Amino acid sequence: MESILNSLVKGNSEAIRYNWAMAWKQQGKKVIGILSSYVPEEVIWAAGMLPWRITGTWRENISNARLYRSQSSCSYCNHVLESLLSGELDFLDGIVTTDLDQDLLRLGDVLLALKKMPFCQIMHIPFVDSELNYKFLTDEIRRLISSLENYGGVRITDDALRASIDTYNRMRSLLNRMYELRKKETPPLSGSETLGITTTAAVMPKTHFNKELETLLPYLEKRETNLKNHSPRLLVTSEMLDNPAYISLVEEGCLVAMDDMDTGSRYFIQEVDITLEDPANALARRYLNRHGAPRMTSWNKQAEQLIKWVKEFNIDGVLALPLAWCYPQRYRMPLLTRRFDEAGIPSLCLEREYHLTNVGQLRTRIGAFVEMLSLKRVIHGSK
Repeated sequence: MESILNSLVKGNSEAIRYNWAMAWKQQGKKVIGILSSYVPEEVIWAAGMLPWRITGTWRENISNARLYRSQSSCSYCNHVLESLLSGELDFLDGIVTTDLDQDLLRLGDVLLALKKMPFCQIMHIPFVDSELNYKFLTDEIRRLISSLENYGGVRITDDALRASIDTYNRMRSLLNRMYELRKKETPPLSGSETLGITTTAAVMPKTHFNKELETLLPYLEKRETNLKNHSPRLLVTSEMLDNPAYISLVEEGCLVAMDDMDTGSRYFIQEVDITLEDPANALARRYLNRHGAPRMTSWNKQAEQLIKWVKEFNIDGVLALPLAWCYPQRYRMPLLTRRFDEAGIPSLCLEREYHLTNVGQLRTRIGAFVEMLSLKRVIHGSK
């Protein structure tokens, strides 16, 4: 079972992340890159194509991307562009992104201008979940359906969409069961292992991933993580954090027991309502109504969800690792900090780059925060 676990944990590592896509293409099928967790992958899967979440290069040198994007811009987008310009993403048959923030939108503009991809589509995502916006996003999803049908020469029927939704709901259910195990005093997985699995889910064919995780879950129910420290317990909140090395750095003296990340819990939280007659509308409702990204306007609702998770997962403190130059994350932090303070939850916010860097500074700041949480546990007699 450890070999299955290791394959899921390492599935999005630099050495392995392309393997599933290449195997898919060898079957004569198309691979579509995804640049946002708000892209309805179910549509792409229903078209017989592989939705593949794009991870940018983890190298520090992004000199090619600097020709097109400034230093003071989203480092995730810069590293993705570097991967594209260096040829690492040439296997992709297309890319679908959203206007989740202006940097993603500008990256989409560069991709369209360079004409590096035979298929490239940018979806508009409303800021608010409302009946009007459910209708708007439903129309956007239908536009994506039409574009993929024309590009791939396929027909995406409602039945195909429903079957795809069933597959994705199964993945969400399995990942939710895995996350429930994180509530244990000694959970089966470290935070870095968990992030490895959720990012692997985003690049592996879902039918295979579901089969592997379903086989693994009974083993995980009995397994215990080999981390030296199972406390303090942290919740990490961030965006576009796909490198488990960041979580390993945090876990040098503690345990990351829960996360609020688009590459983690927000990837699978909330299933699509299969009772709705129109599958496109069901998708729109799921993607807009779930626990949202910092760019969405539901900040108080998001804060309430985080505070609820703090209680459910017995969290000692919240560590925010906002991506440099990601303004939605910056704008949301004062509200989150105030809500955490009101709830008596210690929190720390440290800005980071996309690639792992400034390790010494991060280790010192995080170490001091963890030491403070450990002292608080002793004072209050926490177990």
